[in-house]
Amino acid sequence: MLSELAREHGVFDWLSSVALRGARGSYARLFLLIYAVGTVVTILMSNDATAVVLTPAILVAVRKANIEPLPYLFVCAFIANAASFVLPISNPANLVVFHDQMPPLGRWLLMFGVPSMISIVATFCVLRWIFRNQLRGIIVGEAKPHPLTQHGKFALAGLSATAVVLLVASALNWDLGLPTCIVAAIVTTLVSIKSRTNPLPILREVSWSTLALVAGLFVMVDAAQGIGAMNLTREWLAWAGNLAPTSGALVTGFVVGIANNLVNNLPLGLIAGSTLHAAHASGLIATSLLIGVDLGPNLSITGSLATILWLIALRKENLDVSFWSFLKVGIVAMPVALFLSLSGAIAMRFIFGS
Repeated sequence: MLSELAREHGVFDWLSSVALRGARGSYARLFLLIYAVGTVVTILMSNDATAVVLTPAILVAVRKANIEPLPYLFVCAFIANAASFVLPISNPANLVVFHDQMPPLGRWLLMFGVPSMISIVATFCVLRWIFRNQLRGIIVGEAKPHPLTQHGKFALAGLSATAVVLLVASALNWDLGLPTCIVAAIVTTLVSIKSRTNPLPILREVSWSTLALVAGLFVMVDAAQGIGAMNLTREWLAWAGNLAPTSGALVTGFVVGIANNLVNNLPLGLIAGSTLHAAHASGLIATSLLIGVDLGPNLSITGSLATILWLIALRKENLDVSFWSFLKVGIVAMPVALFLSLSGAIAMRFIFGS
């Protein structure tokens, strides 16, 4: 809802003009700038916000510059997962995995700070290498400034207020859904009153089918619990925990990372969280499991809700990325970033202990 509000009042046009002017004619600099913005949005507003809010803005920017959009759009999809474990609020899957056993923020940063930074840098390097040929050259033409209207500033302030609410709610250990929904409703109402526009058309832009998909995934997990499937996952996690620390972490991370792309990371996060709780697992195994849940979806378009939302955003603009096109990038980017991130987690474990 906030994304459509921002689109309606020109926030995306303003963001695209800022990005193009900041690139100063360089394809590569524009790529880096978009990656940096995507990182910040993911950390503070969640990976789903990056897919929904940032992707349309980037598409506007590259279309204005008349350049090949896919390298820059792939940035939105991949950074949405690569930066999604910097903070607990960076990915809804984090809340699903740990649920009522969420580590304090200081402990979280100790567990995931270094692995997440490695993930961000490694993913950037791989994407930069994959798209190296498309990022050569100079952007022709001068980017025209697109000033932000008063209504657009108000919508942008609403997005910022949402980020603040998410951070405060996370610090107070509140559920994040209701506060976010309330802020979105208030901001939409106030902007609509101020601009004298009808807010009802904005509701048509909400991806109701995606909400139905998520509900179905949760039902599927509940059914799996009902038939005793969690016994198998507990046995497997116990086996991984009995391996040497390095082997156990790598096996856990890669098995979970690949499994994301078979069932999506939200139901897998629910399964992982229930398994962690039942098996009383913690330390390096828990760290590796969450890294696999968050970073594994960069393998394919089916891996995470954020990637699905990204694909929906592209299709709204008459663009499409096939399963195989995404896989050709993901099959290189995901394993490299996952291995290096898990290695960082292992190194931190040996430096600071469990």
